[in-house]
Amino acid sequence: MTMELQVAGVGWHADDVPVLRDVTFRVGSGEFVALMGRNGAGKSTLLDLIAGLRQPSAGTVVLNGRPMGAWSARELARTMTHLPQMFRAEVAFSAEQLVLMGRYPHAGAWTETEADRLVAEAAMVRCGCLEFRHRSLATLSGGERQRVLLAACLAQQPTLLLLDEPATFLDIDQQLQCFNLLREEADRGGTCIAVTHDINLALRFCTRLIVLADKTLARDMAVDVSLETPEWLHLFSPRLDVTRTPVGRPWVWYT
Repeated sequence: MTMELQVAGVGWHADDVPVLRDVTFRVGSGEFVALMGRNGAGKSTLLDLIAGLRQPSAGTVVLNGRPMGAWSARELARTMTHLPQMFRAEVAFSAEQLVLMGRYPHAGAWTETEADRLVAEAAMVRCGCLEFRHRSLATLSGGERQRVLLAACLAQQPTLLLLDEPATFLDIDQQLQCFNLLREEADRGGTCIAVTHDINLALRFCTRLIVLADKTLARDMAVDVSLETPEWLHLFSPRLDVTRTPVGRPWVWYT
């Protein structure tokens, strides 16, 4: 299934304080977008607006030609998944139970089928967390829990994945595994938008960078041309510069 997301002139206010203004872009199937910016730039807010968890103060969010308000909750859950930045660890579920919740939008009843269990198991294998299947979430480390949450998103089998700092709590190898997995989803025709602060992960795995600054969209560029004019790095810090690794890949470093 092809996917097109249109964000047109979107803004959002917290009481009378503007958080975002006039954000406009389109994303389609096969794209892996890194949503970036300094703390407070509005990244999580924008992800919530796309997910339909907040209503824009201005502008529209349109998914596959339909405004978000025209989608039922079940339809959205079959099309889109959202991994939040924060999750309550003390919920009384096992890792497997949480991943199986990703199958609820597709279920015809409250009881999961054998097919649902196989999908959930495959997602846990991909995320390297099957060994935790019978453990309570409260007993897992932050990184282990993050892998379970990602597996729940994959078990949902969405065409659009919205992920707020998916590599949070992960060690370096698991960060690489996480972003490689998301790139695989995009290569299969899905669409991923991931908030991240790691510029090098974004340059290595993503296809596109969207950078927020001054409460709006500051840059929207394909990764493969982003470093032809690297001045945009100063939106993050004046201490950033670009070099090349021994195999010729760009690498952002700091002084």
